[in-house]
Amino acid sequence: MNRLLENLSPSRLIRRFKEKDESYTIKFQMPGLSKDDVRITVEDGMLFIRGEHKDEEEGSDDDEFWSAATYGYYSTSLMLPEDVKVEEIKAEMKDGVLHVVIPKDETKKKQIKEVHVG
Repeated sequence: MNRLLENLSPSRLIRRFKEKDESYTIKFQMPGLSKDDVRITVEDGMLFIRGEHKDEEEGSDDDEFWSAATYGYYSTSLMLPEDVKVEEIKAEMKDGVLHVVIPKDETKKKQIKEVHVG
C-alpha cells in the first residue's frame, strides 16, 4: 500500500484513498472535466491519470469582435502495489470527481514468513 501512496502527500489524500479487503479506491477532484477529457493508462506498474480541457468562445456585438479561451490540465501518476489486478481497474467520472477502483489479486498477496534467529 505504501508504494501506492508514494507520490501523494498525506494532506492531499484526505478522503481520497480507501483500502478494502478486495480493492483500493481513489477519488480525484477534477472540476470542469468530463469523462471524455480524462485519459487513464497503466504502464510498467504505474497508473497515469491525465485530464485536459479546452474551451474557446467567440462572438461579436455590433462592431466589436471578442473571444475567450480557458485551458486546464491535470496529471498525476501512482506506483501500483504488486497485489493488483491491472486488467480489472475501473474508473468513473461523476460530478467532477474521478473514482478509480483498483481490485486486489488475492493470489499475489504478500506472504510473510518469520525467520527463526538461532
